[in-house]
Amino acid sequence: MIVKPEAQHLVAFLDGAVVGEVNAQLEKALVSITEQEYQLEFEVFAPVRAIQETLGRATKGKEAVVRVQINIYGPPAIADSIGKELSQQKIYLQRPEYVRDGARYENPHVLTLAGFQCTNAELAMQVADTTSEKATAKTMKSAVISVYSLLTRSQNLRGLEGDERLSTPLLLHQKTALEFMMQRENGPIPDEYKLWTPIEMDGVPWYRHAVTNIRCLDEPTETGGGILADEMGMGKSLSILALILRTLDAAHGWTNRVNTSNGESSETWGRRHSNATLIVASSDLMINEWFQELEKHFDLPTRSELKTIKYHGKNRHCALSKLCDADIVITTYHTLASDFSSTKNALRNIVWYRLVLDEAHIIRRQSTVLYRTVADIAARSRWCLTGTPIQNRLEDIGTLFTFLRVSPFHSLSTFRKHISLPFDEGGKRRQLAIRNFTRLLDSLCLRRTKDLLHLPDEENRVRNIQLSAEERNQYDQTQKIMFRAVRNQNGVFDQKSTLGMFQVQLQLRIICNHGTWQQPFSWNRRKLHLLDEREAMEASLGRDGEVTCSACRQTMPLFNTGSMFRRYTEHCRHVLCSECLEQSISSGHESLPSSCPLCTSLWAASRQAPRSKHTLQEDAYFRMEGRSSKMDALMRDVLADISTTKSIIFTCWTRTLDLLQFYLKKASCGSWRFERIDGECPTSKRERILHEFTTNAELRVLIMTTGTGAVGLNLATANRVFIVEPQWNPSVENQAIARALRLGQKQPVLVTRYIVDQTVEQVCLLYFSRIIY
Repeated sequence: MIVKPEAQHLVAFLDGAVVGEVNAQLEKALVSITEQEYQLEFEVFAPVRAIQETLGRATKGKEAVVRVQINIYGPPAIADSIGKELSQQKIYLQRPEYVRDGARYENPHVLTLAGFQCTNAELAMQVADTTSEKATAKTMKSAVISVYSLLTRSQNLRGLEGDERLSTPLLLHQKTALEFMMQRENGPIPDEYKLWTPIEMDGVPWYRHAVTNIRCLDEPTETGGGILADEMGMGKSLSILALILRTLDAAHGWTNRVNTSNGESSETWGRRHSNATLIVASSDLMINEWFQELEKHFDLPTRSELKTIKYHGKNRHCALSKLCDADIVITTYHTLASDFSSTKNALRNIVWYRLVLDEAHIIRRQSTVLYRTVADIAARSRWCLTGTPIQNRLEDIGTLFTFLRVSPFHSLSTFRKHISLPFDEGGKRRQLAIRNFTRLLDSLCLRRTKDLLHLPDEENRVRNIQLSAEERNQYDQTQKIMFRAVRNQNGVFDQKSTLGMFQVQLQLRIICNHGTWQQPFSWNRRKLHLLDEREAMEASLGRDGEVTCSACRQTMPLFNTGSMFRRYTEHCRHVLCSECLEQSISSGHESLPSSCPLCTSLWAASRQAPRSKHTLQEDAYFRMEGRSSKMDALMRDVLADISTTKSIIFTCWTRTLDLLQFYLKKASCGSWRFERIDGECPTSKRERILHEFTTNAELRVLIMTTGTGAVGLNLATANRVFIVEPQWNPSVENQAIARALRLGQKQPVLVTRYIVDQTVEQVCLLYFSRIIY
């Protein structure tokens, strides 16, 4: 809505929380309209994703501008007067994308001709046509779900048994995944899922592509890999390991045939051939997860004979002959990217039997170095493993098709021409795109949901928290201080004011968590909250967020479970990837540098003691004494049945983890244990904590930031999940919950969310969940 608390019109939520201010041009028009005392109501539609992206990119005030849509409701008799007032400021009403039920649309700026009328129903159809020209995120998501429901490939697979050397019996969906992958690698592909079909033209036999209608004389090869897109937690890694074990002998036979038939010329474009499957993991922690899967699922004789290589770390480089003779080589995207620009690039000098991308959506943008790195690797067959092949746009999966080198979709422009562009155009063109897309997916991709697993039920509950009188007073005082600062900006819409409005939301959310432990807000202490601001912004970006290494400029996903990068916040805001960090380690040292290697010398004389994570110290951020009604409620829930349950607590703020740690240490009294995982936790420590959480009965609670728990972790031991604060991007929350609700979970999972009544948490939860999803 639009409000005018004092001298200027502002855009605000229903509870008065300010989003932004109108520009000077509209301000003049609104002032003039207000002076006429018209009975009007303004309804504002704000593009939330655009706001988030703009604030994230803005470095100058003029860049922090977002367009919103404002509907004006009032008596028809004053429409012409309103039109004149707006026209004087060169503001002209446009066709709305939404008309309130029961309202009659009348636009004084539209030229009307005698004999032509437009009803609300007709207007709705026109609006629908307009908005369908470019599919919204919600429309695309709905269409993708519909496409998934039309896929039939899984229904026509009987399944293959796993190799006898596999110590873990395959579930039915893993058996059918194995059959699908064998078909896609070696054939034969069932006729109904072939993309090239034989035709005859003028007595000449041709082959025509089912989607593009391209013709060729020779039958194209359709084998070579595909996409295994089962939902998170369904055991895609075991399916791939079953494929590797089943084809071990075939891999060695392939290499021997190539070398025997071609002799010295077996080096294709200077590349040697390898028996191995090259697995690209998302982080160093996930490399270790893969090796743990090998230990778990392969019998002892097989593990003893299997030649495996962990290609990661500063001592990773080994002889080309050893890589070619291996059975499994596991590395990370960033290790490949680091080697990509160096002279030591052994992995690219090999033609692999199989190339597997884990968390393949990491390469969803073709312009990134990570995509170019893996796309350049040669392999007999190529596989993408991802539970989210389509995240924001159809071209996400188009990039995966390009990586797979599936002709003619080895060019992303082909996917755009036949799938994404017709989909955006809407109408019959969209229906054609959906039909073609379904045919393409059924041929190249296998997608199933966790419904097949018949997992225990997920139970959800919401705790509505009431602030104490002291907490409410601090909340109200903070709101007054910050609103006054925003209102007194005198129409200046710059970076400072924009971040000030973001700060309003942030500080009120922080108080909901910390209560009176939080020091009263002061603009003089604003630097203390830069960490909170960054974490809140990253959480809102969710799985779309990326970070760039300050040294080598490589981009990396924000949410990851391993030590793909480290962020330094003590004196600088540098981010260094694991490769650059390893290069900065002095000889004789094994641990990563605790201070930023880029600027250590600048701050050597003024190093400060690190903030303790085990006690709540009196400082400019926290008080020595305080109360948090939310923490009190959370502790009551966590302590209930603590001896028979395992719990994970998620929050997006590191400072909230500090407060949680303080509460848990007091509550445990040594009778049970808790552990903490955040962005500063080294990989070796994470592995130890995760192993203990599974095996140690004393370790009952795990607290972690949503980012560290968003990808790849298997926490099926936990049967209770606590979400401390509502997330602006629900996908982050959903992925965190999925860590517990996955294959191997044998107990019902209880998910508890906490929302403080009559605060910004209620408004943000309702508003953002309605707009984004």
